[in-house]
Amino acid sequence: MSSPTRVYLPPDLPYPIKVLSLDVKPSASVQRGARLLSYSFKYQPPTPGSRSEFRFGTWDCPLDGTVDAWRIRVGESIALQRAKEHVITIIEPCKHGIQIGGLCGLCGKDMTVYDYTGFSDASRASIQMTHSAFGPTVSLEEAQRIEQETAERLLRSRKLSLIVDLDQTIVHATVDPTVGEWIAEGEAWEARQAKKRASSPTETDSSSEHDDTEGAEDECNPNWEALKDVRKFRLGPDALGIPRRCGPPRAEGKQKHIENQGCMYYIKPRPGWQDFLTRLTYKYEMHVYTMGTRAYAEEVCAAIDPDGKVFGGRILSRDESGSLTEKNLQRLFPCDTSMVVVIDDRADVWKWSPNLIKVIPYDFFVGIGDINSTFLPKVDPLGSACYDQNSQGKSASTPALGESVVPTASPSPLSQPEEMEQAERESKAMLTRNSLALEAQVEERPLAKKQEELQTASNQAGETSGQNTPSESPSSVPSHEHSKDVSPRKALLKNDDIELKRVGDLLESVHRWFYTAYDSYSAEEHKHKRTSPPTGTSSAKPYDVTQIIPRMRERTLEGVHILFSSVIPLDTQPDTSEVWKVACMFGAKCYQELSARVTHVVAAKHGTAKVDAARKRGGVKIVWLSWFTDSVALWQRQDETPYLLDAPTPSAASLSPNLDPHQISSDPEPDADDWDVEPVAKNPTLELDSIDWNDVNAEVEAAMNESDDESGVTTDDEMVTDDSRSQISTTSSPRLKRKRLRSVTPSDSGNGPNDQQDLLRSPLSKRKKLAANRTGTSKLKEAFTAEQIAEAGRQRSRSNSLQRPLPSSGVPSPVDEDDDDEEDDFLARELGEDWG
Repeated sequence: MSSPTRVYLPPDLPYPIKVLSLDVKPSASVQRGARLLSYSFKYQPPTPGSRSEFRFGTWDCPLDGTVDAWRIRVGESIALQRAKEHVITIIEPCKHGIQIGGLCGLCGKDMTVYDYTGFSDASRASIQMTHSAFGPTVSLEEAQRIEQETAERLLRSRKLSLIVDLDQTIVHATVDPTVGEWIAEGEAWEARQAKKRASSPTETDSSSEHDDTEGAEDECNPNWEALKDVRKFRLGPDALGIPRRCGPPRAEGKQKHIENQGCMYYIKPRPGWQDFLTRLTYKYEMHVYTMGTRAYAEEVCAAIDPDGKVFGGRILSRDESGSLTEKNLQRLFPCDTSMVVVIDDRADVWKWSPNLIKVIPYDFFVGIGDINSTFLPKVDPLGSACYDQNSQGKSASTPALGESVVPTASPSPLSQPEEMEQAERESKAMLTRNSLALEAQVEERPLAKKQEELQTASNQAGETSGQNTPSESPSSVPSHEHSKDVSPRKALLKNDDIELKRVGDLLESVHRWFYTAYDSYSAEEHKHKRTSPPTGTSSAKPYDVTQIIPRMRERTLEGVHILFSSVIPLDTQPDTSEVWKVACMFGAKCYQELSARVTHVVAAKHGTAKVDAARKRGGVKIVWLSWFTDSVALWQRQDETPYLLDAPTPSAASLSPNLDPHQISSDPEPDADDWDVEPVAKNPTLELDSIDWNDVNAEVEAAMNESDDESGVTTDDEMVTDDSRSQISTTSSPRLKRKRLRSVTPSDSGNGPNDQQDLLRSPLSKRKKLAANRTGTSKLKEAFTAEQIAEAGRQRSRSNSLQRPLPSSGVPSPVDEDDDDEEDDFLARELGEDWG
């Protein structure tokens, strides 16, 4: 006998209501539409100032059966909050928990009837648990019962459930016709080799000379060795899911072949797939979940599992999943996912489920990618993640077994066609983009282009090495041998992937952890004679995959505190980037600034500010980004030594900006080196010898001739003009060096002790210092008396009489920077003093 069904009041009644009568008694039979109770409520007319009035209503039964018990009494007032609890339980002859094609799978009743009660029996079994789009749907109660039976069966056989993705996880597919041509070329070469081996020794001896001439031409395709286990099959346009185009038939064109005849698929199984499937068959019950079509998935499974012993027809494609952009674990396991593991090369489509073990994408056909999900957004090597750590191990709250929730109102069917039409338009647009990508791949032949680029690069490298390596003259080397040596055929496709071995080891570890916890829990329960909670409830269990996998991940980088440098784009919030979230998922703690807690700086290049600061601080391991990616990919912390960033040499300039907090700009100040004291040259005589004294003498002579032409008495304006012309003439003459050393002259010798500290400076640095020492007050407005001028002249004459000309030894001397005549040419002043 089935359990009673809980029935609730509809949410659209005019609450609060008062129960006036219960029209059926317990143990009475009721039919759909029969009156269950009568109620009254207070009605407030919309007219302002109107008095409220009492009105009456009834509630009819939404299903057939026998009344088990009432949960309300006559005269009870029921508010909206109280209506969320069931008011009556009814024992049904059939709960219609399994439905197929609009009919009940148990009693055959039509489930599509929709009457005035606002309730449809079709909503009672809306969960799809089978791998077929046309399979039966079940109710929540039936889904719980099925999952409990499945869990008990798996526990008895000590297995777990494994959901396997196909594209770039187990296999890699392409539609590039170049692969077919390479396979045909390799098969033809194999046939020729077999024919040669089968020939008799006499024939071999007689045709040895002929074989030698054909040896250069009979070369095997370098990609043939990796293509030997490639499977191929053809899918028609209907199997590809290409939407039919409206309008007249298309004319002959590039896209006509795929649209009318489909295309040939080439499938490369991942290396180690046979051992992977064989050893995990005894520990996992495997399901296929792919973004490809149903026909594509069946062909791939027939290629890698021809006997059906591994997958057993448990295939879920995009035709049945209900979404082209997401994969939902509840599609196959709606109630309990504690025994389900997922392997996939994309984590975003699973919303970073705690059941997921991410696989490194298999990219055998270089640059092709996933041909069945070209409409999905591109993923960074490590996009933003949607993973919620608070959702680990949490399942949606579900009613206990033996209870059934019957809503008394279903969504209005009027809005469903609009939503379905919008979803259908979006799906057609995505499928069209995917078919266009396949058509472009067939026409553009990207593998052939990459092979040609590889060959061209190889030829160029051969020519470069041939030029750098001494060899015999070209005339001594035969032309065909020379061409063969400089243009070897390189293999584009590599068969060196070992990812499935790593993933297989992780899956075995998950299996071992699960059943170790299960055995320990079962022994403890048996010891204390406790009753195990039924599988499918929300009770916490130590043997839960959603807890085991995150714990295994967190052990990888546990205790590691990471600071990323040049890894996260500047326009991205660090804690929303995928690399940040992946680091947290694997147990690391991330920071945005360098602090004492940081143990690792993960950098993508040398010389950043964070790298330099960490190197100065010390005690921080500065590693390349590959250390982090390798540790995450292998689920094991790698030794940092091979990944350390080498310290820059002392002579190498740092690429990081100035860390001085008082400096506004990170760029160095222009001519900053001129402001500082220049070092004394080791051999100043060489600098002086490099000066062309003939040009200097010619410049001085031109200036003296120009001054001789002027009259003896000049005005102030004329003096300014002459000084300007002299300055222009001096500065316009060509100079060999921008900065030149100056010899010691009587006019340049200093009088103060500070002058001994001044070393050689360029004219630009002297002008900067003079500008800095200016007070900003013009001296043109100062007044001088005749006595002050005379006294200044006497002091100047006494100081000149004390000075002695020094021999020109070539050693530079300090320069008096306080003299107002520093802007004049020092050679002119020196000559003027020598000539009196």
